[in-house]
Amino acid sequence: VILSGDHLYRMDYMKFVQKHRETGSDITVAAIPCDEKRAGDFGLMKIDDTGRINDFAEKPKGDALEQMKVDTTILGLTAEEAKEKPYIASMGIYVFKKDVLLDLLNEKMPTANDFGSEIIPSAAEDLRVQAYLFNDYWEDIGTMKSFFEANLALAQHPPRFEFY
Repeated sequence: VILSGDHLYRMDYMKFVQKHRETGSDITVAAIPCDEKRAGDFGLMKIDDTGRINDFAEKPKGDALEQMKVDTTILGLTAEEAKEKPYIASMGIYVFKKDVLLDLLNEKMPTANDFGSEIIPSAAEDLRVQAYLFNDYWEDIGTMKSFFEANLALAQHPPRFEFY
């Protein structure tokens, strides 16, 4: 399990790992529906009807961003929700089969420095890479602006995220 340290969320990792095992995936990527306003800030994916990732683009802009739109009703969103959130964003949280991770890092991509922009897009071409839908509160707080905004949101009553 590989996690990012600049996110605010609460996830049951057992369910995440269980889904990884059930699908027999080499890699499973936690994913969340995303609106157009924020989509260009994240790695975006396209999936088939089984949840397998068949395209992955890290922080696309312009036409590349437009090409990453998908029908997110495949994730269980209503038609209205899917219209508001037509992208599937990577949360930067991954489960790898141990041998696959070691092979990628030691043999296939020994000079890679980033999972989102290098390893996952390349792996999605050749390996079984699956999306795991997380449909709860998640916020990337990796910039001063996003950290500040998340803190302000936590001060609202009731907050969208509770620590307890």
